[in-house]
Amino acid sequence: MIGIIGGGLAAAKLVESYRDAGGGDAITIWTLDDHPPYHRPPLSKRLLRGEAEPDDALVHPADWYADHGAELHLDHVVDSLDDVPADTIVIATGARPRPLPGATTFRTLDDSLALRERAKEIETAAVIGGGFIGCEITASLTQLGVKVTHVVRDPMLFAALQAPPLSESLHDVYRENGVDLRLESSDVPAADITVAGIGVVPNVEIGLAAGLTVRNGIVVDERFATDRPGVYAIGDVAEFFDPVFHRYRRIEHWSNAAYHGTTLGRILAGADERYDIVSAFFSEEFGRSFRYLGDAAGHDSTSLEGDFAEGQAVFRFLHGDAVVAAAIMGQTDEAEAAIKEEIRAGAAAYR
Repeated sequence: MIGIIGGGLAAAKLVESYRDAGGGDAITIWTLDDHPPYHRPPLSKRLLRGEAEPDDALVHPADWYADHGAELHLDHVVDSLDDVPADTIVIATGARPRPLPGATTFRTLDDSLALRERAKEIETAAVIGGGFIGCEITASLTQLGVKVTHVVRDPMLFAALQAPPLSESLHDVYRENGVDLRLESSDVPAADITVAGIGVVPNVEIGLAAGLTVRNGIVVDERFATDRPGVYAIGDVAEFFDPVFHRYRRIEHWSNAAYHGTTLGRILAGADERYDIVSAFFSEEFGRSFRYLGDAAGHDSTSLEGDFAEGQAVFRFLHGDAVVAAAIMGQTDEAEAAIKEEIRAGAAAYR
């Protein structure tokens, strides 16, 4: 039997790809959530704005799991690997929001629905944090008619991306839409609700209790195996070896969870596969979508092609002459694929 601890996107994609690849073992999923696995990106966007409903966010309908030989146990705590009656164990416990006293956090489908209801009753909100969750919540609440003050301790939105032209264009977009954007600030004004989006902490406790190697997450190789035979980790909780950049990484985004789950499902069904992709993730605010490709760690210069303010741009990160990452907007699928190949070649040259 395969036992999966955690019921997010990675778990659902593992079941799907394992069955598609011919895997026949029984599967059991235990999750703390009281909903079947769902996609998180809609929570701060379409679901929060009322443009989608909870069923639209589900990876598969609830009865899909039983139809595919997977028992799904909701609202269930697993404290120890020894409590999992399975030959193969997959840890997919995800991450939890960093708390901030006096502020609401945002992570789950229920969090999204609760904030959607509050938005009908309130006039003002303060949102703290300049990353994906904070920025997307601010945009969605503003579109719902809430007056938002957005407080960021960094000098720019999405500071971790190190892409000033992108950030500066977004500053203009937020202010044009009426957001009171306060950069390099810790002054949180009084508001009807305060929401914190200041990062997450990986849920590594079950790995620590089992004596697995844990650093920034549960450490796994490019086939998602921990240092305990038969135990794997995927998604937000996994610090995995990325052979493209030849280093260990932990990535907290939808595309990473989907890829991890899909690839491990095929591996467990007998495929000779491993992590081998140029990482990518996306965000959308006020109808403007951008993507971030690769890994900019160690870059020593940048170049800009186009203009983010015009909706068409490629901001490349270079190490010497090697392209190692890019922030892009308004590019075709073909152009994005070509930039990913630039990055793959650049990462190999840099390494």
